[in-house]
Amino acid sequence: MSSGCPLCGAENYTILYDRLQYPGSSIVKCDHCFHIYTLSDHQPETEKLYNDEVYQVIENRHTIFDKILNWEYNRVIRNINSFKPKKGSLLDFGCGKGKFASIAKNKGWQVKCVETAKERAEYAKKIYGLEVSTNLYSTGKLFNQYFDALILFHVLEHLANPKILLSELIKHNLKKEALVVIEVPNIKSLQARIAGSKWMHLDIPRHISHFTPVQLEQMARESGLVTRQTTFFSFHLGVLGMIDSLLKLFGYRQNIIYELKNKKNRVLILAILFLLPFAFILEFVAAVMGRGGIIRKYSILKNGITDLSG
Repeated sequence: MSSGCPLCGAENYTILYDRLQYPGSSIVKCDHCFHIYTLSDHQPETEKLYNDEVYQVIENRHTIFDKILNWEYNRVIRNINSFKPKKGSLLDFGCGKGKFASIAKNKGWQVKCVETAKERAEYAKKIYGLEVSTNLYSTGKLFNQYFDALILFHVLEHLANPKILLSELIKHNLKKEALVVIEVPNIKSLQARIAGSKWMHLDIPRHISHFTPVQLEQMARESGLVTRQTTFFSFHLGVLGMIDSLLKLFGYRQNIIYELKNKKNRVLILAILFLLPFAFILEFVAAVMGRGGIIRKYSILKNGITDLSG
């Protein structure tokens, strides 16, 4: 497997963490552009990576988790609408089970989706009635149209060449002045510092790139995007990530997402309830300081980068 940096391609790096739970992997920092990424001595099997117990599709509608997602995604939609009051076409690239896309559709957006995990794509089609492509994207126009908004929630960290994919999506699929919303984990977050090599959002080997706000901003700018707003707070990923990081201080070594999905662990539930107010306050303060567990960036496409001839 190539040791080149996913952003600049340079092969010189400094090791940050090398004793990780996943064998043959290290977290390294590029000596050229300072991007942090996962270095593995072999190529994991993609099918196995996204079909394990953590990523399995579980019906969670009408649960407290679902209500939290509704609240959070409605906040994001309101923010999107403030930048694009005239609702148009929206491409949710990496839509997962389709929760966000379904809310956007219900709020008046004309939504199309891409999701290569077949089981998740089928769920989005069947449960939410979404139009979903499962084809692996590398270049070109999707759905034979141009879009007013592009959503990339927790996609770029999974890619060996995130800058190339972002540029291709922008070049071939977006109108001028389109809104691009990107969300990725924040390796410079307080919770990442607390948990170190055991931070849940490292998610090795699925996560290849580990973005800082500076690196994400630079990549967005080089792709022709102008940032309008950057936020750092997420309840379902940020607060949960902080809870997990605090649990790691007390020796917790399990996958909290898998445990909550599949096991009725009363001790874990009690621990979460006890830590929740502390985690919420810590994560909120961290987010205000730009150190929250996620980076959510709202950007506008400028300078005529869109190819309107295709």
